[in-house]
Amino acid sequence: MKQESGKCYELILNYNCNARCRFCSQGDFDKSLNAPFDAIARNIYSAYKNGYRRLGLTGGEPLIRPDILKVIALGRSVGFRFIRVQTNGIKLADPAFCRALVKAGLTFCKFSFTTDRAADHDALVGVPGALKKALAGLENLRKLKIRLGTNILVNRLNYKRLPEIIKFYLGRGITNFVIIYPVYNGAMAVNAKKLGVSLPDCEPYFEAAVRTMEAAGLPGEILFLNTPPCFLNGREKLAIGLDLFNTLVTDPLGGRTDLDANAEAAKVKGPPCRACALNKKCRGADEHYISNFGWAGFRPVKKPGAAKKVRATGRVYLSDNEKCLVEILRLKDGASTKEVLALSRNIVLCRDCSDGNAVMTSAASLISKGLVKSAFARGVYRWSLAKPYAEIKKWL
Repeated sequence: MKQESGKCYELILNYNCNARCRFCSQGDFDKSLNAPFDAIARNIYSAYKNGYRRLGLTGGEPLIRPDILKVIALGRSVGFRFIRVQTNGIKLADPAFCRALVKAGLTFCKFSFTTDRAADHDALVGVPGALKKALAGLENLRKLKIRLGTNILVNRLNYKRLPEIIKFYLGRGITNFVIIYPVYNGAMAVNAKKLGVSLPDCEPYFEAAVRTMEAAGLPGEILFLNTPPCFLNGREKLAIGLDLFNTLVTDPLGGRTDLDANAEAAKVKGPPCRACALNKKCRGADEHYISNFGWAGFRPVKKPGAAKKVRATGRVYLSDNEKCLVEILRLKDGASTKEVLALSRNIVLCRDCSDGNAVMTSAASLISKGLVKSAFARGVYRWSLAKPYAEIKKWL
């Protein structure tokens, strides 16, 4: 459970891709643009020097670059201990490639799964066999014990099945989800009539998805991007963008975009926004969405929902931080909070723990799940596994 800056440096390495997603917002970008390695190296060094401690690599499809292992290894050698790749997962069907990525320094793989149905997923990404290969990659990386997550791009083929899709991927080791409502430009603009679905139509299924995560004991492990908080009734805090992004993005030509400085780009506000309690924090609705669907269903938030403790009711899963703590206690039974923080430096599963409060939060959750027990003596908490690791292993 490592101490690291919250600032993220995101490198778009290329726009070319081995898929042809029907929903891609980069559909009209120049696919010939690939950042040269020397420019990537300068940006990585500069980012670390300027206080960034999280490195994100994306595209296009970053894993089709011949030098991707070199890029990741450079990031680790510079000092980045959090290195994430955003991928469609097709290249990860090769176990040797997965091992090489982790050996180079990859700590987090964010997949782009659209559904659990192969026919639908393959049609959406334009590659026969894509889901089968990506699922093989997911299993390969799960065995290597790095962090795993997925974005789920909402569309007409999957929005009613979000709870089922989440359950499917929970069962395959993913416990971190971002539900992305599409931006209607690029390929998605072209396919809007076939794939588009309005936010009011999505709203009940967004709520069902959140309830699925709450039942799994992971209430804070689902977030929503490009979704105005008024469509997350009572759970507005799950909307990405109400707080700072703390992310700087560099494209293949070297252009830089501060996501916070540009958060209101292409966003508009309408009559429902004026009386909303979140009007000052919410950036509004995407202008392309309004052009397609209008303001129907938007309503002012009178009072944002407060965080509430929700009891898990079904099969319970573990968050990345909880998995990290379990692995640490496997190594040192009865570890103190200070010892946990020290040992976490070698556990890549950890997400963002920076102090004892994060340890206490993870431990409290694991205690409620019956997997960890605590002892307090001489002003020090000590933690140990409440069950044999062999029994807990099935949860990881």
